[in-house]
Amino acid sequence: MAKQQAPKEPPKKDIGNALKNIRRQFRILGGISLFFFLIALGGTSYYFYTPYLRTDTPNSEWLLDATVSIGLLVLFGIVVMLSISANGARVRALTQKGFDQELGQLRAATRRAQSLQEMASTMRSTLNLQKVVSSAVDVCAIAMEDMGIPETSLVAGLFLFEDGELKAVADRRMGGRPRDTLPNDIGMVGRSLQEAEPVASKDPRKEPGLDNFPGFRKCKSAVAIPLRVGFQIFGVLILATEIQIEFDRQQMSLFASVADQAVIALRNAQLYDNLEKEKERLIVAETDARNQLARDLHDGPTQSIAAIAMRINFVRSMLQSEPQQALGELQRVEELAKETGKNIRNMLFTLRPLVLETQGLGAAIETIMERTKDENSPAMRMVGGEHGELLNPRAQGVLFYMIEEALGNARKHSRANLIEVRFWQEGGLFVARVQDDGVGFEVDEVMGDYSSRGSLGMINLRERAENIDASLNIESVVGKGTAITIVVPLDKQGASKTAAKQPAKGRR
Repeated sequence: MAKQQAPKEPPKKDIGNALKNIRRQFRILGGISLFFFLIALGGTSYYFYTPYLRTDTPNSEWLLDATVSIGLLVLFGIVVMLSISANGARVRALTQKGFDQELGQLRAATRRAQSLQEMASTMRSTLNLQKVVSSAVDVCAIAMEDMGIPETSLVAGLFLFEDGELKAVADRRMGGRPRDTLPNDIGMVGRSLQEAEPVASKDPRKEPGLDNFPGFRKCKSAVAIPLRVGFQIFGVLILATEIQIEFDRQQMSLFASVADQAVIALRNAQLYDNLEKEKERLIVAETDARNQLARDLHDGPTQSIAAIAMRINFVRSMLQSEPQQALGELQRVEELAKETGKNIRNMLFTLRPLVLETQGLGAAIETIMERTKDENSPAMRMVGGEHGELLNPRAQGVLFYMIEEALGNARKHSRANLIEVRFWQEGGLFVARVQDDGVGFEVDEVMGDYSSRGSLGMINLRERAENIDASLNIESVVGKGTAITIVVPLDKQGASKTAAKQPAKGRR
C-alpha cells in the first residue's frame, strides 16, 4: 500500500509576512492617494489665486470661493483616506479569517492523512480484527470531529459474512452478544451491500437488526460501509453517532477509502483466524488418530503377542510331560502369530497404502476388501473402480480413507450380507457410493449423538469431504440398509481438465 503524504501546514512566519505585505500595499495606496490630493489642492489654489492676483481683484471677492472649494477638497480627501483605512482593516480581517479557515482545513487534512498512515501501519503489522476496526474507526472519527461530533458519541460495529450470514466480529461501544447476526438483504445494510456504496440512515433505531445492539439504540445518524474487493463483498462496517448529522459527499468518500484500505487487512485477519482454527482442528484430528492407533495396537497386536508369549511358556512346560498336546498347542500358536502378522500388515496398509500410489483408488479399495475378508465378514464387491483415475492423487487419498471408514463401520455395525462400493461419473461430477443391505439406523438420531460426542465416525467423513470440496449424503432405513454417497466436482479435484469433459459412463 503506498504511503500517503500528509499535506504540509504553512509556517506561521509565512502567514505573518503575507499580512504585513497587505498592510504595506494599503500604506502605499494611502500615500498615492495623499499625493494626488496634494496635487489637486495645489491646482485648486492656483486656479482661484492666479486670476485675481493678475487683475488686482480685492481679496474679499475671491477668498470665500477659494476657501469653500479648498474645504470641500480637504473633506473629500479625508473621506477617501478614512475609506482606504477602513477597507484596509476589513481586507486584513477577511484575509486573516481566510488564512485561519485554510489553516484549519490543512490541519484537519493533516490529521486525516496521519491517521490514514497510522491505520495503514497498523494493518500491515496486525492480524487482530479488533485493532483493525479500531484503527479504521479512528480515521472516521477525525472526520466527524471536524463537524463538532465528539469521538465519545461514535458507535461502530464490524460484520463479516460467515456461512451466508453477517456476524458481528468486532465493535466499539456497540454491545450485544459475540457472533450476533444482522439482516443483509433489507434496510440500510441491504442497500449498501446491493449498491456496493456507503448508505446513510437518519434514524438507525428503525433499521432492521440494529436494535439488537444496545449501542445503536441511542444513535440518531448512521452509515453502512460495504467491505469489498472487486466484485466480492466480505461484510459491512457500520458507523453511528448519538448526534443528528448529515453526512456529506466528502465524508462518504473518506469512509469508502477507509473501507477499501481496511478490507484487505480484515480479510487477512479473517483468513489467519480461520487458519488458526483449522490448525487446532488438525491437531485434534491428529490426536484422535494417534489415540485410535494406540487403541487398535492395544486391542489387537499387543494382546495377541502377549497371548503368544503365554502359550509358548505353556508349551515349554508341556514338552516333557505331554509332547503330543504341546505339538497341537504349537500349531495354535502358529495360527495366532499368522493372524497377528496379518492384522499388523492391515494396519500398516491403512497408514500408508502403497497400492493407492501405484495402482490407483479402485485397486486400493479392492485390496482393503481382500485384506479384511474373513469367514465372519459380509461379502464385499467393487464396481466401476476404473473411474477412480478421474480424481487427482490428493482427492483419491482423502476418498480412500473415507471409504475405508465407511467399510469399517458397515462391517462392524450393519450385519449386512453384502457391501458394495460403486464409482461412476455424472457429467462433471465423480460419484462414489458405499451401500449395504444391513439393519440400517435412524440417521438424525445417530448424527446428533456423534455431534455431542466428538469428531469420530460420521464426523470424520464430513470433515474429509469438505477438504476435497465434496458433498456427503447419508441415507439409511431401519431394516433396509444404508447408503453413503460422496460427490466430488471434477473441475476442482479432477486428474486433469480433460477428465471432467469425458462422456458420462452411467450406473448400471
